Amino acid sequence: MKLGGTPSRRQGFILLYGFIITFLACFLFIYRPYLFSLAGHKVYDSMVRALPQYGERLDPVVIDLDERSLAEFGQWPWPRYRVAQLLDKLNRLDPRAVGLDILFAEPDRTSLHVLQRELHRDFGVRLDDAGLPEQLANNDLALAHVLARGPYVLGYKFLFGPDNPEEGESLLHPVTVADPAEGSQAPGNSSLFTAVGVIDNIPELAKAATSSGFLNYPADADGVLRRVPLLIRYRGKMYPSMPLAAVMEALGQEKVALASAHGRLEAVLLGNLRVPVDRAGNLLLAFRNGEPLSPSISAADILRDNVPRERIEGKIILVGTSATGLVDMHPTPITPHFPGVAVHAAVIDNILSGRFLSRPVWADGAELALVAAIGLLSAFILAAASPALSLIFVAGGGGALWYGSFLLLREKSIFLNPLFPVLVLFANFAILNLFKFSQEEREVRKRTRELVLAQQTTILSMTALAETRDNETGGHILRTQHYVRTLAEQLATLPKYRNILDQATIDLLFHSAPLHDIGKVGVADSILLHPGKLSPDEYALMQKHTVYGYETLRKAQSLLRKEHNPSFLRIAGEIAYTHHEKWDGSGYPRGLKGEEIPLAGRMMALADVYDALIVARRYKHAYSHKQAVRFIREGSGSHFDPQVVQAFLAVEESFQRISRRFADEMNSGDTTETSVP
Repeated sequence: MKLGGTPSRRQGFILLYGFIITFLACFLFIYRPYLFSLAGHKVYDSMVRALPQYGERLDPVVIDLDERSLAEFGQWPWPRYRVAQLLDKLNRLDPRAVGLDILFAEPDRTSLHVLQRELHRDFGVRLDDAGLPEQLANNDLALAHVLARGPYVLGYKFLFGPDNPEEGESLLHPVTVADPAEGSQAPGNSSLFTAVGVIDNIPELAKAATSSGFLNYPADADGVLRRVPLLIRYRGKMYPSMPLAAVMEALGQEKVALASAHGRLEAVLLGNLRVPVDRAGNLLLAFRNGEPLSPSISAADILRDNVPRERIEGKIILVGTSATGLVDMHPTPITPHFPGVAVHAAVIDNILSGRFLSRPVWADGAELALVAAIGLLSAFILAAASPALSLIFVAGGGGALWYGSFLLLREKSIFLNPLFPVLVLFANFAILNLFKFSQEEREVRKRTRELVLAQQTTILSMTALAETRDNETGGHILRTQHYVRTLAEQLATLPKYRNILDQATIDLLFHSAPLHDIGKVGVADSILLHPGKLSPDEYALMQKHTVYGYETLRKAQSLLRKEHNPSFLRIAGEIAYTHHEKWDGSGYPRGLKGEEIPLAGRMMALADVYDALIVARRYKHAYSHKQAVRFIREGSGSHFDPQVVQAFLAVEESFQRISRRFADEMNSGDTTETSVP
């Protein structure tokens, strides 16, 4: 199919390609290959890092089991009675809720009753604990007693893999889901994460606590934690995350409601608080400035009663650790090392402050519509615009999309990913302009061929004009043209001429050579067609054909603008003017000597003489090829450039083939070759 033609037809093909690119972009957007999803995550991360982070949070406060606490009160895990002491001292400072980023999945092996049992088993020794309160003999009971008297929220871990089957009954605290909010559809919760197992606290502690929530959050496919689920399904019920359970404990809320749009979950409602989530119940994390654990208090200060009441009273407290070897770190958009307890703190802070990042249920549809709109609009514009305008449009459009997405995130906390719209914009720019350039290149090649044809036609017309004055020049022109190219190609193999005689220059020589005798048009017929030997005066007039030719071609050059001045006219002028000069300076019209003679003139001098020797004229018989070669060899250093002669001797057989090839085109005068000694 020929794609050239009218501009409207070319634009039609460009639009077609633009529509195809847009369709492919929409297809990729819907199916989201991993690399594109990963790139989209990185775009989100870069924008989150660029957000102006707001100040330190006031709530919750982290009680940090830090290096100092472990140095003063012993390595972790602490005996449960010490944990009970810590929690009891916290409770006396009247917090609203205390969330524990600690899992008590096994009994405390430092309890006295456990030591009694193990000593009796291993050594047969019995310790007498008569008179000791049961809570001193059993650390787990001591902790359970404290948990039962305060607003504590325990943590547990859900299991999701196929290798984690459901086990026995667990003492968890499911959340009650209220009826849908007014004006909201009842959302199906099939898209929520569904656990298959759980690692729970020991029964004594799980029964004592009034609330609990899960601690673990699935990361995105690239391992980065950008969002956390607020609710997870397990055995047909829904369970809150530990931070959500802590907020519910602090606010006295026993129920949550789910809001949806178009059958998709879009928010978790907690009293008057509306928490935007995605269809899986995930909250996009918004991060504050400063240290992840700020504000935090060392657990050692709580145990030593060194903390003012106002720092704890009425606040949500999280108990966790930052100690090396104990802390669980998560890569997040703002840092590759974000403590797990700080993630819980960020969730609580987001809920209480009302500062959320979100992707509404309409975000995917809006992005898909934007991809289609940008793709089609850019196809229409790029089909008609110049390359410069296309570049301005793409650069401006891409920048506007990117900055507009960032402004939407900064001002409205809504994230619309600009990646696919920008990609389709740049893909259209690259591919459509490549197509346009290929079409332009095809047109340029076509016009170039036409110009070359016009140039060659001009040359042939001028040489034909010369033939009308001298009917012996037709075959001579064709043969000398090929002789010159053969000589030039041979000389180009020499280091001296390698950079001078490139292929473009050789082509110019080939096309310029036919004009070497154009000046004969200015010679009188009485001299040009003289049947015998010319007199000295007549010969002097004949020699002027070199000047006539040079002046004709120079005038043609002067009529053209400099930028359109073809090189072939300059080379043709050199050939016409100097092809009768001789190496020793005895030639005409100027008597140039050696390398004063242009290389083109030196090559034409040899080609012209060789052809004159082997062709019969009215006034001479034809030389044989061997005689012509001998004549030229003898003229080396006097008539001819020695290096040009050496090049000729290397390709003399090619000269002979050229003379035979165009023999039928020689003029039909006296063509009988007679060897002349």
